[in-house]
Amino acid sequence: MINSKRSSIFSRRVLSNHPGFTIGHRWHFNFHLVAIVLSLLCIILNTGQTIGVALFLGSFPDLTGVYFVTFFTAFSYGLFACIIACWFGYKGQITPAMREWRWIKYMFVVSIFDAANAFLTTFSSHGSRVPPALTAILSQTTIPFTFIFSKCLLKKKYHWLHLVSVGFVLIGVVFSLVPTFKRMHDGTTDTGLKHGWYWPFIYILGCIPSAIKSIIQEQLQVKFTENARARQEKITRYSVSYFQAVETTMQVILIALCFPLDIVPDVGTSTSIQQWWISFSNGFKCLFNVSHVPGNKCQAAGGTGVLYIVSCLLTSIVSTFLTDHISANWVIIVSSIAPLLSTAFWFIFPAINRWAGVGDMTAWDIGFSLGALPIIFIGMILYRNGGTDRESDEEIPLISEHPTEFFW
Repeated sequence: MINSKRSSIFSRRVLSNHPGFTIGHRWHFNFHLVAIVLSLLCIILNTGQTIGVALFLGSFPDLTGVYFVTFFTAFSYGLFACIIACWFGYKGQITPAMREWRWIKYMFVVSIFDAANAFLTTFSSHGSRVPPALTAILSQTTIPFTFIFSKCLLKKKYHWLHLVSVGFVLIGVVFSLVPTFKRMHDGTTDTGLKHGWYWPFIYILGCIPSAIKSIIQEQLQVKFTENARARQEKITRYSVSYFQAVETTMQVILIALCFPLDIVPDVGTSTSIQQWWISFSNGFKCLFNVSHVPGNKCQAAGGTGVLYIVSCLLTSIVSTFLTDHISANWVIIVSSIAPLLSTAFWFIFPAINRWAGVGDMTAWDIGFSLGALPIIFIGMILYRNGGTDRESDEEIPLISEHPTEFFW
């Protein structure tokens, strides 16, 4: 959908132009301009999220903040999303059609995968379990997972350029790993992980629900648009704010009910419910910098928490918007640049690197990470030139005839 017109080698058809967006139903903005701005914003926010989670987790003594960060981040986001949704509901932009039970079921399924992703990746993201520079690389495994599941669940019809673009992205990822491979070959790298060799694999496992939730989210948006257009509804796009409010509320409930996971040996950070409660309550004390909480990093918890939570909040909103108007695959391709930028961050600011408990990076690390950027950028351009992957077997382009209100 990011292309104006394109014929696919697998399915010959010409696509319509996207009519663009309006603000206040008065100011019109070109679709391509909005797509570029939001894609750049998605990269920045994803970078802030990747850096923020390591810093936020590092603000708490040892591993005591892992479950607290998982819960509090979802809770803060859910609270904000509910307030925004109430405003849009008051403005009449959350229609009765959006509140139908069939869409609630989709959001419940998304919340399950979202909670699974939050547990697996956050628990793995502490610097003593998987170094942030390594999680930045491992997160790229979301790309093939998203393409596979989008083919299975959404019946995507890919142009050959789409497949080549994924190849370029993966080549860029491998290129960024060259220094790591060299150190392993020379025997100069410590491959031991402080809390177990399996944590990188748990992180990769967490990328699977991340891919699935994006696909199901897109599936909801596509089906709602189809039904709204068939019934000639005035609003044909599912409300981003309402989706985030409902889905995140369900996610918070699931995370709260699954607190026993923090007691699982070698996975959680507590050995009993009593110890879990002490760690959880101390998380609030550390966040608000109560003096008697052990550890000398708590004074930074507020700032690192704001960085991470705000980045998560805005990333989710922007990503939801992009999956609706472009596709989940485009979001994954765009987001693949962020981990390389965050990897550069750990090298450029060695003092923060050490503060977060992360090992120092060499000039080779930063050089190959930055060198991977143009390779991935080529993949993004190829994906764009491949045309839309939004078409289904019915070959009905889901593009409204009139501009879409930007804030809805």
